[in-house]
Amino acid sequence: MIPFYLVTGFLGSGKTTLLRRILEDYADDCKIGIIQNEYAPGNIDGKELKGTGKPFEILEINRGSVFCVCLLGGFIDSLSAFIEREEPEIIFLEATGLADPVSIGELLDAPELSKSIYLAHTWCIVDAPKFLEMEPRMTRITHQVRIADTVIINRTDLGGDVDAIQTRIKELNPYIEVVSSTYCDVAFQKVLQGKPAEPMAVRQSRELSTIEPGGRPEIRSVVIRTSSPVSWERLDRFLEEYLPKTYRMKGYVKLSDGSALALQTSFDQYSSETLPNYAGNTEIIAMGESISPREMRNMLIK
Repeated sequence: MIPFYLVTGFLGSGKTTLLRRILEDYADDCKIGIIQNEYAPGNIDGKELKGTGKPFEILEINRGSVFCVCLLGGFIDSLSAFIEREEPEIIFLEATGLADPVSIGELLDAPELSKSIYLAHTWCIVDAPKFLEMEPRMTRITHQVRIADTVIINRTDLGGDVDAIQTRIKELNPYIEVVSSTYCDVAFQKVLQGKPAEPMAVRQSRELSTIEPGGRPEIRSVVIRTSSPVSWERLDRFLEEYLPKTYRMKGYVKLSDGSALALQTSFDQYSSETLPNYAGNTEIIAMGESISPREMRNMLIK
């Protein structure tokens, strides 16, 4: 039986950062399988993980949440085939930030999987600056906390009332372990190397089965791809316009001066990293409630 770890958290909370840390610490010692689930029709995070240079096997499932009935059946078949083909020793599922994972029991009980994997632990990462604002508006965030074994209050350097966040988390899930961090710098050795306790999603399976999962969220995803270089002026105008209108943007930008950037935004927070040897094209994924693909492309690309 292969231990299966679930990583949840709303858009931009730090799920990929947590997996980067795990790969850097453990990928040389055991064969890791990672399932990356992206709501949009593209996967920027897979490229980021491959940038660690560490060995791992990856299964990418895009265009929706694997917990949605529209993808669940196909995902079970894909995961079963992935396990048989790659024979990983440990598996991590990075769920899309828009996932409602209360149906995790259906996944684990599927005949194709029930004899090959077991749920070992669930991490939920919450964004310290935005959790108290977003949780009442997004039922799926509430559900992510309710099924978790450990909540990581991340990005605490950027604001947020950590005491109030912890109080609310304990109201939703009294049995949960709560830790605070920046860049998901937490001690997860106890979880990965120790004997796992029975996960919350298993202990509360009967109660969770009565919860109605949220439907498809009213959030649009936009993918912008171009081989044409983007000017700094256009990029600045694009960010000024769409930082307030999006929950999340991520990707790569090839600039007209020959340089390239890795771009990450979460609500109104923006960060970038220069990529000295990037040879690809511009590719940005954006998610928000009322964004127009045509308008976004026109602003970034002539």
